[in-house]
Amino acid sequence: METVVARPIVIEALDRRFQEALIRVPVLRRRAEAEGITRVRSLEDVVPLLFPHTVYKSYPASLLTEGRWVQMNRWLDSTSADRIDVEVSGVSDVDGWIERLGAAGHFITSSSGTTGKSSFLHKSQADLDAATKNMLDHLRTTGVAGDNSWHMISLGADNQSASRRPMQEEFERDFARSDNIAPFPSPPQAEGHYAFMTRMTGFRRAMAEGTVTPEELQAHEAEAMRRDQETKSRLSYYAAQVLERPGDSFLIGTMMALAWRFVEELRELGAKPGDLTGDNAIFMAGGTKGVVLPPDHVPQILSMLHIDPTRFVQFYSMQEINLGMPRCIEDRYHVPDQLLLLVLDEPGEKLESISDCQTEGRAAFFDVSVDGRWGGIISGDRIRAEYGMCPCGRPGPTVFSDIVRYSGLSNDDKITCAGTMDAYVRGLVED
Repeated sequence: METVVARPIVIEALDRRFQEALIRVPVLRRRAEAEGITRVRSLEDVVPLLFPHTVYKSYPASLLTEGRWVQMNRWLDSTSADRIDVEVSGVSDVDGWIERLGAAGHFITSSSGTTGKSSFLHKSQADLDAATKNMLDHLRTTGVAGDNSWHMISLGADNQSASRRPMQEEFERDFARSDNIAPFPSPPQAEGHYAFMTRMTGFRRAMAEGTVTPEELQAHEAEAMRRDQETKSRLSYYAAQVLERPGDSFLIGTMMALAWRFVEELRELGAKPGDLTGDNAIFMAGGTKGVVLPPDHVPQILSMLHIDPTRFVQFYSMQEINLGMPRCIEDRYHVPDQLLLLVLDEPGEKLESISDCQTEGRAAFFDVSVDGRWGGIISGDRIRAEYGMCPCGRPGPTVFSDIVRYSGLSNDDKITCAGTMDAYVRGLVED
């Protein structure tokens, strides 16, 4: 049994990034001092320096609900490589806070909060550029040419935050036809995207605690029905637009569950496999997000949308890293060169051993491209990985597709250093 051994050039690069981030990221500096680490000489030195994914949701929930944006700035500053000294007077909600920071060059991304609390991560312009280049480069390697010959369709709800706009605009410049299908005319929303997500996170937490009133539950169910109907209307609109142009080429951005619902909308309109004849493509990140789909949902999606399997572009990624891992035809995710894969034991304390080039455990990464934060992260995912050759003919490392959340396995997810890291953050916010 053995563990991953990095080449000296990799260790040198990790130490160089560590020395740079040590000056810029307050929580990393406090963690390194506590662990007595001044240099990275091996991968074992990196493990105690990786941030658990929970650190990016370690803010007191009251800061959001009470609109304490100065304190949210201080909390965000603790994990950021740049100082968050933005004036926030007049900010009324979390969407306004994110937009105010974005206007100052501090771009914020957020998770959905399905585990009970949304994460907020600071990204620089360099981070946005790296993520955009990663996705565009991979699309081009699959034969999706940036020649403005595509109808670009985004099946998800419109979320034009400052962190998403640059990627959307570059996609449109490279791929969209001049007569691109007009976006779905979404009705005005009573609240912004992040305010809604924050409210839903609070509702899920209240449900878990058993403090939701019957009136709140009824209001939530009515809101869920309204939003579901809006999703159906959006998918039906795009389905009709596609069927009016069956021979054109479509580049569809989505999530898996939405792609399946889109196929169902096409069927409701009488479509069947073979009706679309253009050279279409689809790109997405993530899995089914807990939605139960038929075992053969991917072949059905590809058949209905007339998409060659090589143009089914699916990434394994997460908010905490810039670079996605594209899925190959052998149903594995390939780790790009600038992303170091580290497979840890369940508590996140040490590297797992490797046998016959394979290992299993908690996924952790160091993303060399990360600029606005420290690039090391411990995820909540259990993975299987192989460091040898993939059956598709390309070298590893690769991650198998049977990825599961530790929280889903035991209704809990305990990373040993998480409590300590949260304490560091609290200390910096209260200093």
